Amino acid sequence: MPVKRLHLLYSIILVAIVVQGVHALSITVAPEQVERGDQVTVSIVDLPDNRTFSMHIEGTFAATPGGTFSFETRDLVLPFALDDGSLSATLRNTDTNVLIVKKGDTEVKKVGLSQNGVFSTTDSGSIPAGTYDTISLGGTAAADATRIIASMTIQGRKTGPADSEITFIVDGVAEGEVAVTVSVDGGIALTRTIQVGNPLAVTPTQTYYSSGGGGGVSQVYATTAPATVTTTPTSPQTTPATSAPTAPETATPTATVTVGEVKVTQEQPLPPSPSPTGTPIPAYLAPLGIALVLLVRAMRRR
Repeated sequence: MPVKRLHLLYSIILVAIVVQGVHALSITVAPEQVERGDQVTVSIVDLPDNRTFSMHIEGTFAATPGGTFSFETRDLVLPFALDDGSLSATLRNTDTNVLIVKKGDTEVKKVGLSQNGVFSTTDSGSIPAGTYDTISLGGTAAADATRIIASMTIQGRKTGPADSEITFIVDGVAEGEVAVTVSVDGGIALTRTIQVGNPLAVTPTQTYYSSGGGGGVSQVYATTAPATVTTTPTSPQTTPATSAPTAPETATPTATVTVGEVKVTQEQPLPPSPSPTGTPIPAYLAPLGIALVLLVRAMRRR
């Protein structure tokens, strides 16, 4: 076989081997609408270790001016650890604020007053995998507030299974909406708004596929507010829930919150790039087909 054809054959085989190692990241959220007490599932496929992973959960719901409120995620299952990370929380249109994080026998509680209607707190540290019994954001609404925006963010360097599911139960709010935003390496991989109670105006699923690092950049900034931190053994504290007729509104820029030994930041994500839904086509099939055609042609010229 001529040297030129032999070189071409080697090049084709090399390309075929390389493209087979390409990952196709896929992240989806379900369902499209939930009732209070229902479970939300974030499905993740092909997320390698040492990628910076961030999940932001934001609840928007009606409030009674000066009344109490509570937005909770219960039984949050985190299948992988987030090293060198942070846990943060932000509440808007509030007066007093109570943040409770409970995992097994450990409970962390933070109490603070809002500044200009906003309260934010962050803790840095590694976030272990496991089940978090309760992450509760509660308190009292501002005197002129008709809606509350309560959010939490966990982020860090991912270590664990490449394919997994994050699940949590929405509680404390009978009607409103919950926005879930997932970012990988600083780029938004998925953003989704789920209606709670009222099934109107459901946002369609958006899925992100990538063969490399995340795309896009987030503007990140930290906010802090005076807070009193107390750590108690176990007894969970429940804040009365307020349910009110709602006309859900879409929340504005993302706010970040941190709890426990984790640092939380506040993110303003860029608009996501919608991708087609359904089963992703493996990234290596197209170039592999081309490689095979070239190989056949080379063999025929022998």
